[in-house]
Amino acid sequence: MAAAGAGGAYAQEPEPVRLSGYVRVAENDEVIRAARLDIEERGLIIGTNRFGFYSVELPPGRYSIRVSSLGYETVTEAVDLRETTSLDFALPLRPVVVSELTVTTDREPPDLDPASLDMSVVRLDVPSLSELPLVLGEADPVRTLTLYPGISTANDATTAINVRGGAGDENQIRLDDSEVFNPAHAIGLFSTFNSDAVGDVTLYKGGIPARYGGRLSSVLEIHQREGNSREFEGAATIGLLSSRLSLQGPLFDGRGSWLVAGRRTYADLFLGLSSDPSIQESAAYFYDLNAKANARYGATGQVMLSGYFGRDRLRIGTQASAAWGNATGTLRWNHVFGPVFSHLTVTYSDYEYHIQNNFNAQSASLDAGIRNFSVTVDESWDVGPSDRLEFGLGLRSYEIQPANIAPGEGSAVIATEFESRKGIAPEAYIEHETEIGRLGLRYGLRAAGFIRRGAATVYGYENDAPVVYRPALGRYEPGAVVDSTRYGNGETIVSYGGLEPRLGLRFSLSGAASLKASYSRTRQYLRLVTNTNSPTPLDLWDPVGPYVKPHVADQFALGYVTTLAGGRYALSGEVYHKRARHLIDYVDGADIYFSRRLETLLLPGEGRGYGVEFLLRKTRGRLTGWASYTLARSDQRTPGLTAADPGVNGGDWYPSPYDRTHDFALTGLYRIGEDWSLGANFVFATGLPTTYPVARYEFAGLILGEYGPRNARRLPAYHRLDVSATRRWGRGELQFGLFNVYNRFNAQAIAFRQNRDSRTVTEAVETAVFGLVPSISYRWNF
Repeated sequence: MAAAGAGGAYAQEPEPVRLSGYVRVAENDEVIRAARLDIEERGLIIGTNRFGFYSVELPPGRYSIRVSSLGYETVTEAVDLRETTSLDFALPLRPVVVSELTVTTDREPPDLDPASLDMSVVRLDVPSLSELPLVLGEADPVRTLTLYPGISTANDATTAINVRGGAGDENQIRLDDSEVFNPAHAIGLFSTFNSDAVGDVTLYKGGIPARYGGRLSSVLEIHQREGNSREFEGAATIGLLSSRLSLQGPLFDGRGSWLVAGRRTYADLFLGLSSDPSIQESAAYFYDLNAKANARYGATGQVMLSGYFGRDRLRIGTQASAAWGNATGTLRWNHVFGPVFSHLTVTYSDYEYHIQNNFNAQSASLDAGIRNFSVTVDESWDVGPSDRLEFGLGLRSYEIQPANIAPGEGSAVIATEFESRKGIAPEAYIEHETEIGRLGLRYGLRAAGFIRRGAATVYGYENDAPVVYRPALGRYEPGAVVDSTRYGNGETIVSYGGLEPRLGLRFSLSGAASLKASYSRTRQYLRLVTNTNSPTPLDLWDPVGPYVKPHVADQFALGYVTTLAGGRYALSGEVYHKRARHLIDYVDGADIYFSRRLETLLLPGEGRGYGVEFLLRKTRGRLTGWASYTLARSDQRTPGLTAADPGVNGGDWYPSPYDRTHDFALTGLYRIGEDWSLGANFVFATGLPTTYPVARYEFAGLILGEYGPRNARRLPAYHRLDVSATRRWGRGELQFGLFNVYNRFNAQAIAFRQNRDSRTVTEAVETAVFGLVPSISYRWNF
């Protein structure tokens, strides 16, 4: 009877029903990713996925749901839930209105939220980017990332970021899930990403979700804006060096939207004013175009198509010219099947460059590039109120064209064609996120591999050594070729693979503080062929092969996050340790371009990095901003192939090219009423490692330098101050800016040369990119 009574009581409990939908921007219906929903009656906190979708099972009843996201007003709605319901929430953009007692209501970003599992993540408030000081009049999401801890660039002439001491090619950059292989315009002065087209920016520098892989250090995920599905609108911006135009509007009676954004620099238009004919015939500019369209069908389906195309063009009179750029395309289908959010994504991306030389008998053209296709299927299953299971699989293909050299008419240059380097990369993953009391847990496993395919010729070397050390000469030389093997088109040359575990933990100490920890293993199957710390447009990617293994890294991190002063401030601190193996370094004097046997120029090694990062952020009141500080070390070791080889630096550890001991940034935004705002950045960082000559000698009438240990010295410390002022009225916005206010010439490199007046005197010459750079731009919204 007792059992029957218990069974009857259980049967009378109401069955749970599902509440799901999207969180959108009130003004234009764009989705908001990583929004937070607090269901107060159940003590539940859930978040939207990377497509702005949420789903939760609840007993029928009345609920008060509080919805918040960085950069938007918080909204609380009463929901009377009686049956499975689809409900969208709309958050208004955060107003700029400021009074003496302003208290904005947007929450902290997830990485600074004690209730979130996210750790080692940076999410940018894109609408506020334009109020910060600009470089050359352009709001740049990539450069803004360098104001956060653990993220830096080698110098002002590059947008390639170094994350926790990693190289620039160790970051996977995704634009609407398509890979971007070169994130720079104008040889690094501008980034690829037009701020008018960018919807949100997320950088994972640790605790990387299992769905991502292929790079050692980080994943930079950028989504383009979806467009306004309510009404047509546009914006035009004109600056000293570039102008932008964006248009957007509804499709299918508000069931969809579209967006088009374009940008072009026009410094080349002024070259025609020169009296020098060679300058009149020269050009230097870039342009890019972003486009996106989406349509919703039924209550649970959506189709999206997006693309990007950008080109840089450089012409020096009639003697030489160059062009390079990226192109991407993404087609995605989303559908909700009950508790499962499913999406199929097809992407295409390429990067290519073309160089034309018209110097008489040496005239020739060079073409090179990389192309990528991918198909992925991802599923997100909301198992319970605090349980989410994500899983998926995919396949990527890569084709790299190292170089095609074609001689001009009457040229003595020999036509040369390098075989394409091809590979496919299968992947699969599963990840579970759950809450157990005060403990939040996210754990997953990723399986990924790379299959190098023909057509290609693979050389065999004596003792299986593609590079050997010659003690008599004191240098490394290519190994002796003993045979070669020809692989046909599509034939497998070599394959690699492995498992990549991921783990994230959060322990809530209170409602305002928590401890976090993470572990991730990552693998990298492509590397950038470059021997500088600043990638150039002419660098090219190269896949793993018979003599080059995938890079593998393991990273551990422990953190603490808390909110202070009633939520006015948020503070986070993290300590991390990273080890990497199968890294490579180049032999001294390596000529890496146009080499058919790159393996003869490479030495295997390992790396390590460790550091402490702090971030203090204020998001309420007239004055907002953040301060970041990083104390870190990044080292490499290249011991050589045998015990008798000296390797690099005698086989000892040496600072990596991206090692910065101290890195401090202070960013502030002060709003003066409704019309004016002031912005400022201050940056200080230890100079990058470099190698100086320690002695010199004369040989055959030439004075030669003898260089000391690898990266034993440093460039001068880097520091600068930037300021800006923004004035708004009606639909217009005028911004003034000064980059590098006190005109410091931060050294990008130091070269040594003989003094012109005395051959016995050696002098150092610094190379810098920017001094003081003023900017002014005007934006009109219509």
